[in-house]
Amino acid sequence: MRLALPLTLLLSSALPALAEMPAPQGHVLVTLGGAVSETNLPARGENDGGLLGFLEVTHDGAAGFDAALLDSLPQVKISIPYGAPEHQRDFTFSGPLLSEVMTMAGAEGKTARPMAMDGYQAEIPWDSISTYQPILATHADGAPMGIGGYGPTMIVFPPSQNQDVADEQAGQQVWALAYIEVE
Repeated sequence: MRLALPLTLLLSSALPALAEMPAPQGHVLVTLGGAVSETNLPARGENDGGLLGFLEVTHDGAAGFDAALLDSLPQVKISIPYGAPEHQRDFTFSGPLLSEVMTMAGAEGKTARPMAMDGYQAEIPWDSISTYQPILATHADGAPMGIGGYGPTMIVFPPSQNQDVADEQAGQQVWALAYIEVE
């Protein structure tokens, strides 16, 4: 005799279980808000304080990434000359791919608008993210990046031989990154 299993049981055993976005255990280094489907932070209103309040960031819930969560993702190293022309030197930045961070927040295929602590903002279309594979750097030369340097996080693109691409990416390598609006 053949037993019929409920359709929900068949579907749930055939599909992989989706893990919820883990809650940050430490200080949030970067927040992704806007068009994200995975959240671990509550909504922010216009009267909420702190740095994101200063930057006038509001959202209906966001994906917050602490150091442990960012470090748990596969790490990529990119070595580039960086800094003001008179103080430029080679740095080796490391961190997860920006595409991986966005995918974890449910923002794959969307545009990133990284915002620095001083309000500087850039726009990075998904095709640029997937083609050039920038990282969300958390370390420079093996040490965590702190506030007052380039940290706590920074968008870093691999070097490009195409001068037009390099010029465009120079404005997208946002340092002292606090927030990424996803559209």
